Amino acid sequence: MNARRALAPLFLLCTVLATSPIAALDVRVQTKNDVPLIHVDGKPVRGRMFFGIPGRSEIAIHKGENQVSFRFEAIETETSHATMHLRFGQQPGTILLDDIRVVEEGSGREVIPLCTFDNGMADFQRDWTHWPTDATNTVGRIDVVPRPDEDNRGALQVQLSKPAGGKWPDFHIYHHANLSLEKGRTYRVTCRVWSDTERALSIAFYRPGAVFLQLGMAPGVFEDQVALARDAGVDFVSLPVPMPWPRPGEEPDYSATDAVCRNVIKVNPKVLLLPRVGMEPPKWWKEQYPDHVMVWEDGPQPQGVSVASAQYRKDAAATLAAFVRHLEKEFGKNVAGYHPCGHNTGEWFYRRTWERKYTDYSPVARDAWREWLRKQYRSEADLRAAWRDEKASSDNAEPPTPDQRHANPGGILRLPETERPIVDYNRFQQEAMADCVVDLARAVREASEGHKLSVFFYGYVFEFTAAYTGPAISGHYGLRRVLSSPDIDILCSPISYCDRGLGQSAPAMTAAESVMLAGKLWLYEDDTATYLSSGNFPGHTERVDTFEGSNNQLLRNVGQEACRNFATWWMDLGGTGWFNDRRFWDSMRALEALDEPLVSKPQAFLPPVAAVVDEDSMMWVAESGFRVTRPLLYEGRGVFARAGVPFGQYLLDDVAGGRVDRAGVFVFLNAWHVDAATRQKLLEQTRNKLRVWCYAPGFLGSGRDDLEGMRQLTGFSFRRMPEDTAPAATPTAAGRQLGLEDELSVKNPVAPLFAVADARPDEVLATYADGSPAIAIRKDAGGAGASVFVGVPNLSPPLLRGLAKRAGIAPYTEDECVLYANGPLVVVHATHDGPVRLNRPQSAGDAPLRNVLTGEVVGAGPAVDLELRLGDTRILRW
Repeated sequence: MNARRALAPLFLLCTVLATSPIAALDVRVQTKNDVPLIHVDGKPVRGRMFFGIPGRSEIAIHKGENQVSFRFEAIETETSHATMHLRFGQQPGTILLDDIRVVEEGSGREVIPLCTFDNGMADFQRDWTHWPTDATNTVGRIDVVPRPDEDNRGALQVQLSKPAGGKWPDFHIYHHANLSLEKGRTYRVTCRVWSDTERALSIAFYRPGAVFLQLGMAPGVFEDQVALARDAGVDFVSLPVPMPWPRPGEEPDYSATDAVCRNVIKVNPKVLLLPRVGMEPPKWWKEQYPDHVMVWEDGPQPQGVSVASAQYRKDAAATLAAFVRHLEKEFGKNVAGYHPCGHNTGEWFYRRTWERKYTDYSPVARDAWREWLRKQYRSEADLRAAWRDEKASSDNAEPPTPDQRHANPGGILRLPETERPIVDYNRFQQEAMADCVVDLARAVREASEGHKLSVFFYGYVFEFTAAYTGPAISGHYGLRRVLSSPDIDILCSPISYCDRGLGQSAPAMTAAESVMLAGKLWLYEDDTATYLSSGNFPGHTERVDTFEGSNNQLLRNVGQEACRNFATWWMDLGGTGWFNDRRFWDSMRALEALDEPLVSKPQAFLPPVAAVVDEDSMMWVAESGFRVTRPLLYEGRGVFARAGVPFGQYLLDDVAGGRVDRAGVFVFLNAWHVDAATRQKLLEQTRNKLRVWCYAPGFLGSGRDDLEGMRQLTGFSFRRMPEDTAPAATPTAAGRQLGLEDELSVKNPVAPLFAVADARPDEVLATYADGSPAIAIRKDAGGAGASVFVGVPNLSPPLLRGLAKRAGIAPYTEDECVLYANGPLVVVHATHDGPVRLNRPQSAGDAPLRNVLTGEVVGAGPAVDLELRLGDTRILRW
């Protein structure tokens, strides 16, 4: 009996070890000195990564005749059902193929004996076919024609035409699935190709199935870049990885997943993988749950599941959890975390956000909407009072119609008296998307037993202010809800697609400093179109043609990330080797001199200027409201970056909650819907500070158009301007003295517009055309602070710089440039040819100014002049 008791704990321990996934690695975000950092087994590390796309390899085909020859090693064994795919790029033209052959080296076994097309289409149809074969093939035609060099020989002709709608299908030709390949064996592929233009040819081998398993391909740039990153000390690799989603009762096939992971580990045994996992359910799931597929005003689309569906969230979380447990078991020591992706471009904003089509009209969304209303309102009477509709009921409420949502009877902002149902539906859609993200984050956290990073795209609260139909169309304004989740480590986005080129500022899409205050790490997806890039991907118009120009952009980006304590991955978005130049990675290695001190002794970013955005006020922006939100918030980020003073991007509730106490200037960009309690908190937390109120501050606070609410928030009395008033402000003498040099305006008409009704002449900084005060400043009664009203929805660097100086903040520079700084660390990016004078901050003492990357002294003294050319980047430290 005693022996059994003694053995019982040992038996239990062995059982647990045998049945539970054991995390061989712990990778999480932890805060150090109030700075969120990635920690690997408890040690803080640089947040620098590489993103690439496995399975992409392109062979350069020149105009005329080409002899193609390459070797590959089979990743897995397939005894009888392998296939060979050939793709020709998304480019019109004519290609001829002949003499295709695949031979196993060593044994000489013919995988594909010499394949010619001398007998016409019969030769092609015997061993080959193409895809797609139905009406979706809008680009490709197959035929056999005489070879250019021998009239009595045939060649396969592939004619590609530009699709009428502009969207290319995945046209390719492929061998019948009857080939045999053996893992670890090497194969030689040869063929002859003629082309009427230069193009890229892709050749790869697969095992067909629900998920195609790649067995081999021509040598690819993905592996080359993983090796370059490895040699530069960058072991984090983000990459798309297939995730099986089997029917109930079926076992998942992870062979494709495992093959991708093994291939990367082979290149870098120390790699820390961050798999990007698509969460769109398979076709069979949508057929089983047709009411759970999103419906737009013009009907359903092939892609787009409703995130309001509890069934989807349950099944997606279960599938994701199984995937995580599998990878932890098989590759735990090489997996850093998981990055679930869904909806538009995988970034968790509703599909078709940039189109003028409203959603979600699916039955499951309608039912979830009604349940949301029951939770939002304590009674039907409360609902009817809020909506001002005696017939309103949560039992039969329908989403607002497309016509209602397209209308904008109040101009820029929704009318509280008649459009509250639209505002509520906007709120519902944000919460539905945010809750889906949180549910999937919980699945990652639990399945990894709390040991791995949970990473999501979300919170583009500045970026979607450019959407024509209003920011709420995106679903990204549930950021506070997401930040409250304990199961998320990193939020991320691409660098903004506004103002990202050479000589520009590379803004953040989100309230990044609020993300960091919540203990989460913000990560920049740096998909800069380097000189090696090709294709019309987002951001391609900012491409530069030289290594030097590309490197200056990347240095600017990493410099900003270092100042603000962001992480980043360099992204080969096209999968064609955008970072396949060792010189880029030499720069990344040199940037250790910038990063390592910030890892060992991190310094919280506490900028003196706060750019403040309110999530709920965005729910009140009507269609075409971008006339205000685009210049003020979307384009306005570049204005802040050129003011010569460090700035941060915050949520309004962080300011109201007293969590932004080091800033001296608060720019409230959209504090339009502010209730009485929040108004009081804002005024208390910004006492003795300079507050800048933009466009319509407090206008919607009481649930109606409210000029009195505007007065209580800002200290100014207001009046509406006539609807034909041009949104332009001309500086007064007082404005010019502050630094406001030029007219401040926007090109599109804006209504309503507001003017200060009680300003003294010395308080007026700029006026509308009729002389009404458009920009005004007023000292707080009995305090050291001040309020500024800016009625035109725009800002300028001189205005921000002048207001900062008025608040006692010394600019790092008064010259035009992009500047990021954190204490003694300064990053300057030239917006033009010419000198930039830097002023030494008080915190630097008498230290000289040094180049961080080279260590050389750039200058000494209280001011240092830099001679720069457009696009030059300098990373400096006092």
